[in-house]
Parts: sequence; structure tokens; C-alpha cells
Amino acid sequence: MKRLFELYLAFAKVNFLTQLEYRGQYAIRMLSKVIGWSTGFISILFLLNKFKTIGNWTTYEVLFLYSLDVLSYSIAGTFFMGAFGKLPKLIQQGTFDEVLTKPINPFLYVICTRVSAGYTSNYIIAILIMALCFTKLDLNLTIGKFFWLCMVIIGATLIQSAGFILTAVPAFWILKSDGLQMLFFSNLTSFLRYPIDIYGRGIQILLTFILPYAFINYYPCQYFLGKNEYLFYPWFQYMTPLVGVLLFGIAYFTWKKGLNAYQSTGS
Repeated sequence: MKRLFELYLAFAKVNFLTQLEYRGQYAIRMLSKVIGWSTGFISILFLLNKFKTIGNWTTYEVLFLYSLDVLSYSIAGTFFMGAFGKLPKLIQQGTFDEVLTKPINPFLYVICTRVSAGYTSNYIIAILIMALCFTKLDLNLTIGKFFWLCMVIIGATLIQSAGFILTAVPAFWILKSDGLQMLFFSNLTSFLRYPIDIYGRGIQILLTFILPYAFINYYPCQYFLGKNEYLFYPWFQYMTPLVGVLLFGIAYFTWKKGLNAYQSTGS
């Protein structure tokens, strides 16, 4: 087991460093991501500069909400965007057969050989904004709260990762599932830029019980910000790690089912 783990890490390291060799391309990717995510933060600042609050959430509270979404998405994207964003194309072209010829777990092989080095800037932006929010909101980050913040980030990352997997795996059955990620993941997680209590009841139920993306940032932020606007149950603010594990488990189970249903091209 230790040897296999070292092998997976070696795959990931080689893939990561290979991307860094093309410094010009890497710099452009970094710049585009900085501009893209910074635009999101700036749009929130402009909006709140005009309206002061969104619902009962102030500028830095909304920024904290958004920074948690950006950070967890970036960590998930590092390992799962390259792997599962391209999965439908690999299946369509028959090149997924190569994955199955390797004497290691296909799931880990796909992840480790497609690690993305383009999210480094996202980490820096999200962490800086999050630190700024803690300072401006005068939030006391004790050791216990710091530990819980790490647990929340892990849980939120697992939810984001599950989103990448669940919207790509249907390609095993329908071959072309590219639009599912945009429809059921990208479009719906765009609601997370703002507190979901400003949306209608239908959206709140959808993002809590059907596609539980609200556990990425809205519910855990209630704990750190001391919010008492409970949409459903107060204990939802502590559920992010559990929801993350459960949803990722469902995603992996779906992957296994898809893998069993895969029909090789035989080429």
C-alpha cells in the first residue's frame, strides 16, 4: 500500500512539474485565472458598495462566503477538473482504454496523471480575501475554530470534487455528457456567490437537499459569522464535512458503476 501511494504521488508530481516547464503558458493560465476570480470579488464589492448589504449580509461577510467557495473549488479543480472535465472526450475517442491497461486503481491513475498546476493563484487570492474578512469582521480564530475551518474546507472540497465526478461519469452510458457539468454544477454553484437566503424557497431546497452545494459555504459560514438565520435546521452549520464524505462516496460509487458499464473500443 505504501509503495502504491508513493507511486501515485510520483505520477502527480511529474504531471505537475511538467506543466511548470512551459512557463509562458503557465503564466498566461495563472493570469487568466487571477483576472477571472478577481472579477468575481470586484463585482461583489461594486454591488455591495451600492446596496451596502445583501439580505442581512455585509460586504465582508459576502466576501468570506465567496472566498470559501473559491478556495474549495480550486483545490477540487487541481485534482478533478483535468481528470473528469476531459473524461467524456476520453471515452468518446476510446483513449480511456489506456487507463484500464495500467495495473493500478483507474480512479487514482486518472486523478494523479491529470493534476492541474493552474490553480495556485486561486489559493493565494482566496486565502488573502478570507484573512482580510477575518480581520475586518474582527473574528477570533481560535485553535478550535481554525481546526474546524480546515475540516470545513476539506468537506467543501469533497462536495466540489463530487460535482466534477457526478457530472462527468454519465459519459460511460450516454458518451457525450459535457453539458451536464455546466447545467448541474457550474450554473448552480454560481448561486453560491451570495447567501442563498436571498433566493426563493425552491432554490434553497434544491441547493440544500437535492444538490447540496449550500454546504460548501453558506451553512458553515453561519457558524463562523454567528448568523442565526437558519433556513431549515441550526445543526446544518456543522454538517459540511459529513455531507462532503457522503456525497464523495456516492460519486465514487457511481464511478465504479460507470466503469463496470464501460464498453471498450477494442482498438
